[in-house]
Amino acid sequence: MLKKGEDGFNRLPNDVNLGKNRRLIIKAAELDHLGGVQTFGYTVEEQTPPRNIDAKKATELGVNPSDKYNLLKMGESVPTDDGTGVVEPEQVLLEELRARKLAVLSDHRRVPPPMAGLCRNADLLVHDATLRMEDGVDKIKIRGHNTAENAGMFGGDMGCEVVALNHFASKAISEEVIESLLAEARHGNRNRSQIISSYDFMEVWIPRGGFNFYNLPLNSSKDKGK
Repeated sequence: MLKKGEDGFNRLPNDVNLGKNRRLIIKAAELDHLGGVQTFGYTVEEQTPPRNIDAKKATELGVNPSDKYNLLKMGESVPTDDGTGVVEPEQVLLEELRARKLAVLSDHRRVPPPMAGLCRNADLLVHDATLRMEDGVDKIKIRGHNTAENAGMFGGDMGCEVVALNHFASKAISEEVIESLLAEARHGNRNRSQIISSYDFMEVWIPRGGFNFYNLPLNSSKDKGK
């Protein structure tokens, strides 16, 4: 949804001119597809969500629900309602939530380091899975596409919570073939991510705070396979 800025222009959620109201950060880096054919990968990440208020604790300290809660969320100290004391943000703010991240990799045979770094710890990684391992390395190089097993391996190495296989070859039209691709991806992933197959107009709901299938601490490096 477009947001109208102070200058009267409609702004996208990632527009830097929105300042503190900027909601999304979109980044891109080049992929290795075919010689002379340039393709890119993208990540979409939200701003770190504001921490919620422990209303019960705030009330006990002398601050009832009001606009003061917004100031506390912004890191500002506020006076108690009776004016006799001060409540600090850290006294009433709940645990910080992780910003959600989506990574989308279009046609490629290799993910260069700059793009790989952007994908790290994504909640959802959409990855090219055109080929199967039986196709061999030569076909990967010639066709400029990747395998389901490599998709699973890359997603696990990057600490991605969910890997969605995408861009299937035309022969991958049966349930049997899709299940085979999923099995290859899971083999490469070594149980470090959830593996799913994508389809046209698919929607994936990522909960506030992101996926956390493995119950890791908030700031964990997510090296699930190590």
